[in-house]
Amino acid sequence: MNGQRWTLRDADRTLRLFITAFLIVLSSGYAIGLLFVDHTTSGTTRGLSEHFRGTPENVESAELKYAKSADEMYIFLHNHILSLSLVFAAVGAIFYFHSLRPGVFKDILLVEPFGAIGTTFGGIWLMRFVSEYFSWMVLLSGISMVACYVIMVLLILKDLWIRK
Repeated sequence: MNGQRWTLRDADRTLRLFITAFLIVLSSGYAIGLLFVDHTTSGTTRGLSEHFRGTPENVESAELKYAKSADEMYIFLHNHILSLSLVFAAVGAIFYFHSLRPGVFKDILLVEPFGAIGTTFGGIWLMRFVSEYFSWMVLLSGISMVACYVIMVLLILKDLWIRK
């Protein structure tokens, strides 16, 4: 390649199919996780707070939720931080080879999800044990994490399959 950087556009058909199949299956699992979050929290700050802190005593609700114990929180955080770190390491490793030139936009897409994992799950801990108001941080950092995932996956697929 004479000093040129290898990109996803250089991938042969077999590698393009492999990466595409991986991203479709991974994205299916990611989407199911997001649907579950919406199902358990209604995608609202109040729903987030009630899911982890429990239903306030003076509120009538169709479903009574109990505050998560410290043990439940450790298990939840451990599982999610480890698994999402691996998800973003895999997608980021593929995205690194995108034909987009290195720069701030690419750097943000590669690094921001790891910051969002920290603020999302750190925010969940703070929301549970400090204040329900940290639900805003959780919601915003979660949106940022999803946005980065979607943008990277779409750009990867574009680079693999749409030739100019």
